[in-house]
Amino acid sequence: MVRTFRRVVWPPVDPALVDAGREGELAVARTRIAIVGLLALNPAAALVRQPGDAAALLTLVIEIFFLALSITVLQFARRHPPVAGLGFAAAALDVSVVSVYHVTVFAGAFAPLALSSRVAFALYLLAILATSLRNDGRIATFAGLLAASEWLALIRFFDDTAVDMMAAVEELVIIAAATMLARIIASRARGLRLSSIRDNLTGLLTRAHFEERLATELMRSTRTHRPLALAIIDVDQFKRVNDTFGHLAGDEVLREVAARLTKTVRRSDLFCRFGGDEFALAFIDTSVVDAAARLEDIRRTVSATPIPLRIPGVVTITCSAGVAVSPLDGEDATALVGIADARLLAAKSGGRDRLMVAG
Repeated sequence: MVRTFRRVVWPPVDPALVDAGREGELAVARTRIAIVGLLALNPAAALVRQPGDAAALLTLVIEIFFLALSITVLQFARRHPPVAGLGFAAAALDVSVVSVYHVTVFAGAFAPLALSSRVAFALYLLAILATSLRNDGRIATFAGLLAASEWLALIRFFDDTAVDMMAAVEELVIIAAATMLARIIASRARGLRLSSIRDNLTGLLTRAHFEERLATELMRSTRTHRPLALAIIDVDQFKRVNDTFGHLAGDEVLREVAARLTKTVRRSDLFCRFGGDEFALAFIDTSVVDAAARLEDIRRTVSATPIPLRIPGVVTITCSAGVAVSPLDGEDATALVGIADARLLAAKSGGRDRLMVAG
């Protein structure tokens, strides 16, 4: 029960959604710079009217500080792989900008106005709803809780009889509603994204998304001078399974092979159903020697235990694999796939149930 509740409230992040979250983070980062820049216009205009206005000068300095932070976040958002925890830090920045804006712009003689400004309060809702672009409901929850906490702190700070407490409570409800809406949007976007990049039968990445991610990883590999190994894995004599037990049994075998392969790969590796009974696996930052050793373990894992079928019958599966390594075999995704595929054919021609690293 506790585990189920935790998965609902604080769901784990699917590695396949990291890139989508990064795209959302970039969009939010650019928008943040524009909004903070616009907010800085208010104290700047006040200084033009009254050059000696100390409050306006302080506000402008703070806005410039937040603008510098926003530009820094944009630089971090452009990094690949993504910086861990950046979404939470950026959401905290967004909510805090709004709170500081309340304090610096509306404090002093107009303290109650800080709690009644609909324009300023609406910025909390924008900060919360922007988290939905990251496809991570946890960030939406974090932003909503932080906004509610800071809003309560503001109410406490501006403890004045002129403050309408009933209106403040209603605004807390609005924050909660915005948080729930952001979580729903993030959840639906997450589901749609997963359905477009996951194979329906095995749950692995689709070939199109794998190739897109592979191209990105190859560019990073070239930039950092780190090796990347690509393997094409084929289930040996899979047609015989379909011919003997039927296609539904064949689907069972593919799902089980995919499950066994998944247990052997790291979260940082890329793994997809390449087509039919073929799978593709990209080992990130892995030399040809290490990739060959890991593939031998994978090959033994696949064939170690017979696969029981729903219909009476048991199938023992073996697999063959061909491997290409960047930069030794090239730095282009198409070239690597072609080389790995040619070596796979050589492995199958050589008797199956084996690995071919070099032609």
